[in-house]
Amino acid sequence: MDRFHPLEFIRSLVQNALPNVTVESIDPLPSCRLLRFFSVKISDGRTLVLSLPPPPTTRLLRSERDMSISETLVTKWILEEVLESSIQAEASPGGSVAINRHTESRLRQDEPSINSERIRDLKRGVIKFLPILVANSPSSIELGSPFNLFEQPKGVPISGLSTPLTTAEKKCVELQRGQLVRRLSSFKSPNGLFGPITAVINPQLPPTDLSGRRLVVFPTRGTMSWRQAFHGLLEAVLRDAEDMAVTFSYEPIRGYFSRLGYVLDGVTTARLVILDASDESNILLSRSTKSGKKGDGNLNPTSSQETAQSEIEARGPTKELSQEGDEGGEPPDPQQQTVNLTGFRDWSNCVFADPLFAEVFSRGPSPEFLRGFRGTYTFEIESQGDTRIDDDLIEDQESVPIRLLLYECYHATVGVVKTFYRPGPNSSDREITARRRLAAALKRLQEVDEEEAAAKRPRRPSANVEVWPVKKSKGDSDSPRPSIEGEGG
Repeated sequence: MDRFHPLEFIRSLVQNALPNVTVESIDPLPSCRLLRFFSVKISDGRTLVLSLPPPPTTRLLRSERDMSISETLVTKWILEEVLESSIQAEASPGGSVAINRHTESRLRQDEPSINSERIRDLKRGVIKFLPILVANSPSSIELGSPFNLFEQPKGVPISGLSTPLTTAEKKCVELQRGQLVRRLSSFKSPNGLFGPITAVINPQLPPTDLSGRRLVVFPTRGTMSWRQAFHGLLEAVLRDAEDMAVTFSYEPIRGYFSRLGYVLDGVTTARLVILDASDESNILLSRSTKSGKKGDGNLNPTSSQETAQSEIEARGPTKELSQEGDEGGEPPDPQQQTVNLTGFRDWSNCVFADPLFAEVFSRGPSPEFLRGFRGTYTFEIESQGDTRIDDDLIEDQESVPIRLLLYECYHATVGVVKTFYRPGPNSSDREITARRRLAAALKRLQEVDEEEAAAKRPRRPSANVEVWPVKKSKGDSDSPRPSIEGEGG
C-alpha cells in the first residue's frame, strides 16, 4: 500500500465521507500519472475511484501544484454547465427546441454559424465520459491532503487491455478522441477569462501549494487576454527550469514569444482544454465483442459511443485534408466497432485557452483524430494554392501555424524540465526527444519572417510552416540559431 497514506487512513477517510456504507476493499490502480488512484468497493455495490495528490516528496512544476483542486473544480463545473444548459432548454418555450431569444441572439453574435441546439447537444454528450464527484475535501484530517472520490465511467487504460488494440480499433479510438476533444471545446470560460482552471473558476485560492510554497509567476488570476495567460504559463515553466539550473535557450524562447506573441491576440474565446486529453496513459477504454458481450472495462458498447457513432453515420463522409503520410479513406465502420473510449483517468491538467493548445495538435494528430474533431462544422477553402480548415472553434485561421509553433515550444519545454524534476530510468531518452522537438520548433520560428508574420501570412517555401496540424519535423536533429542541441542539465 501507499506508505504516505496507509490503508486504515484511506478506509477511515472514505467511511467518514460516506457514513451510510461500508468499505469492502481498497486497491491501488496502476497509473503513471502524478495523481494516485485507488479502487474503492463499497457495500451498496458501487466501485468508486479515490484520487490523491502526489506524495509530498515529489518535485512538482508550478503548473502541477493544484492538481487535486483543479480536478474537483473542472468536474463539478462541467456537470453544473450541462445541468444549467438542460434546465434553460426545458424552461424555454417549446421545450428543448426553443431557446431564450436573448441567449440565441448572443450566440448568433458570438458564433453565427454554430447552432445553439448543437452546442447543448455537445455539452450533454460529455456527461457519459465525466466522473461524478461523490465526495471531496481540500484537506482531509485523516490524510492531511486533498482528496476526490468519484463514481467513474468503467474502463481501463490502454496498457490494461487484455489484448493490444488492432489497427482498426486504434483508428476507432482516434476518431472518438477527436470527438471528445471537440465536445470539451464547446465549454466556454464562465467569465470569459483565460488561464488555469483554479485561476478562472476559483481565483480566491491562495497562491501557495500544500507545503506553503509560493506559486511565483504561475497565474493565480484569469485574464481577458490569451496572450497574457499563455505568457504566464510559459514564464512559469522557464522559472521552473531556472530553479533547477537546467541548461536551456531561455533567451531565444522568450525572444520568439516577445516577437510573435501578438498572434495569440486573435484568440478571443476561452475554451476548455484538457492538455493531455489524448495521452494514452490518461484515456480509459472498454472493449466489447460484436455480439454485445462485455469485455475489458465491463461496459456495454451501446452505453458510451453509440450516440457519437450514430451522428457520424448521419453526417456521411467528410472531405479530408490531404496530408503526407495520411492513409485517407472512410472513418472506421461503426458496425465493426469493438472498443469504446469511456473517459479520462485524470481531469486535472486543464486550462481555458485556445483549443489548439492541447498537446495532441502539436504532435501530429492522426487523420482519424482530425476527422472526429472537425465534426460537421468544417469545410475546406482553396485559396492561392493553400488548403485551410474553416472551423468555428478555431479562431484567426491565418495565425494558426505560428500559434502551433509557440505551443510546441511550451510543450517541449515542459517535457525537458520534467526530466530534471522527476528523473527516472528513461529520463535521458525523454529529455533528448523533448529537446529535439524544441530545437525543431525554434528553428521554424526563426524562419518566420517578422514582417510577413505581422501581416499574418507565413512565408511558404522558406518558412516551411504547414497549416494546422503541424507534422513532426523529419529534421529534428537540425539546430536553430542559437543552438540548444547538446545542452545538458
